[in-house]
Amino acid sequence: MAVLQFPAEIAVGEVWWEDAGEPNGSGHLLAIGAVEVPDGTAVSLSVYTVDEVSVSNRPGGFFEAPAGTGPVPAVPPGRARERVTWQRGMPDRALRNNRSIWGGPGDASYSVGSGEEAVDLEFIRDLPANSVFDLNVGGVVPSSFAAVAHLAPGLRELCVYLDGLGDDAPSVIARLTALESLALAGDSAMDEGEQLNDHALSMIADLPALEYLALLDGAYTERGLQQLRRLPKLRHLHIEREGLTAPMFQFAAAMPALTRLSGLDEFGDDGPMPPAEVDQVRAMLPHIGVG
Repeated sequence: MAVLQFPAEIAVGEVWWEDAGEPNGSGHLLAIGAVEVPDGTAVSLSVYTVDEVSVSNRPGGFFEAPAGTGPVPAVPPGRARERVTWQRGMPDRALRNNRSIWGGPGDASYSVGSGEEAVDLEFIRDLPANSVFDLNVGGVVPSSFAAVAHLAPGLRELCVYLDGLGDDAPSVIARLTALESLALAGDSAMDEGEQLNDHALSMIADLPALEYLALLDGAYTERGLQQLRRLPKLRHLHIEREGLTAPMFQFAAAMPALTRLSGLDEFGDDGPMPPAEVDQVRAMLPHIGVG
């Protein structure tokens, strides 16, 4: 077994891993204290401050109760029951981090309450460099984002909200050369601090193994999109942003590995790109699935 050492005083998110010994084939705990996982397993880590975990005997929480908790009996009207199974203020909060926090017999769903405190990512430097396969980064201390580069040997998937992380964040991502999937989010409505821009696209355009890229909002231009031609293995590009026009996607014709371009009509007639513009992209890129 391998031990992932997280801060003992605060849960900095959730961790999942493949485990044939678990009822549903995967393990799931809060990222607090020492978490044991099988050697060589694929680990997913979602980073944010956790305030509490609660369970309910009614469906409708954020998630269904895990497999192995037994059948859930029908709940008569007015008999709903909710209880807190883990809380940040518990004196034994690290020791209470076990499978039971997600519910037991009779529980149908659970929910996780997040806090507003930014997470300091320096704890990542204490994890084995090849231990995390998939990383989702929420609200973090901007100056600590550089610690993510420590995970470069094993990190294959990354999802991050760039705005507010600072100008160095794209250069940190550029060091994650084993990445196969990358989702970047920004905010084009911000007056300042727009990190998902042309510079960011230029920095990630040399990731040699990247096969999937999602750009959610942002402030990049056609010049930034043209940099993506340097991604040799990119097969799927997903873009959701207002203000896009068909000519901005001419660059895709020069990407031999690209087979799918999605997100342009994510909401049908409501866009983000007008249907007529989407049709122009389809006509311009007949060898690529557009939608």
